[in-house]
Amino acid sequence: MTLFKRLGASLSLALVGLLASTSAAADNCYILVHGHGTEGHIKQRTNSQGQLEQPALDYWSEAFFDKYNSSNFIQQLLMDGGNYGVVGYNSTDEGEMPYWHDGTAGEIARQIIDIRSGKGDGYQHDNQCEADDTFWVISHSQGAAQMMYLAGNAVPGSPYYNRAYNQFDTNTVSESSKVCTGRWFWKKCKTETKTYNVAGLDDRYAVDVDFDKAINGIAAIFTTGGAITGTEFVDRLCNGSWIESVVNDLFIGRECSAVRYLQTNDVYAVRNYVGTNLAAPVYTIGGYAGFPGVATASSILLGGEDDGYINLASQMNCSGSGKRNLWSNLKEYKTFLGIAYGSAIFSCDNNHKGTARSYNLASLYTDHDAQRNGGILSPDYEGIPNGLNCGVGKNSAGRIAACTQ
Repeated sequence: MTLFKRLGASLSLALVGLLASTSAAADNCYILVHGHGTEGHIKQRTNSQGQLEQPALDYWSEAFFDKYNSSNFIQQLLMDGGNYGVVGYNSTDEGEMPYWHDGTAGEIARQIIDIRSGKGDGYQHDNQCEADDTFWVISHSQGAAQMMYLAGNAVPGSPYYNRAYNQFDTNTVSESSKVCTGRWFWKKCKTETKTYNVAGLDDRYAVDVDFDKAINGIAAIFTTGGAITGTEFVDRLCNGSWIESVVNDLFIGRECSAVRYLQTNDVYAVRNYVGTNLAAPVYTIGGYAGFPGVATASSILLGGEDDGYINLASQMNCSGSGKRNLWSNLKEYKTFLGIAYGSAIFSCDNNHKGTARSYNLASLYTDHDAQRNGGILSPDYEGIPNGLNCGVGKNSAGRIAACTQ
């Protein structure tokens, strides 16, 4: 397989040989994990026109922008054959469930186990996966944070090993301090106590889930447009100005409570909820095109290159801030009046990732919507540090298909 042959740095030579010998007889099974805003907990329903709806499956062909209508990520992915399984979970604004929740992480893990056992995914489609397939996971948007949490807690010794949580926000701490006003005889003091959110989860709400069984043996996890380190847009949504609120109302329409766990700060960033290793390697694909038309205004709120919704630094799981000022080649420069000059002061290569076993695949001129529906077939692209050449000139679906043949 192309990916195994190219990435000896992440796979031992013995494992490469084993996978090469077994994969010749096995089909690929691509397990697809959708992003935010989907009623993935509803397997099937019939709409008012009598048409079958399968929200988690439909996610990979739906289009927010008309120009991407009739595009289909899965069809493009399977051009050279293979099987696929769809994972669905409640990622709606109304659900407000963070990536560590049993209704998200727990549900995803249980469905992956079922798909890998050959039970099928419960959706109506051809090319169901078989138990002896070679398994790959593809995730988009919030789905990438979900998979980082699973992979990062599927290794013994991880902070939340094999545990999801029925907990809707992080742990809190309370700090008290004395506050005084006035001077001399008029001086008055009182004790004020403030409560802060901190990174951490409470085991009183833990649910045992076999992340180990779900993830170990997965050949690789691919992320495209992944909210791996959150998004600056949510930072601004939760703590921004009235101007940012107007842009949100016009183009995005989110409430802070619905996406609070996708902030870029250390309280919520998934890399602070995983161990020092991942149970499967992760390969990142980032987009750096704004949304079509007037919706491109959303990029104004984001530092560095972005796909209209998520900063490129977050999509590529770069070390440091998820909103650092990366250019499309995954490098950061000093700038004057917005113009880069001199040598790069940071390069998001495979040695500068937010977690271990995370690798670059590609940086493409595509937006967040097109990344999940394949709406831009042949996007422009940048040469990036440690990038892969398989599928050059194709979109995320085409790149992944080429890298796994």
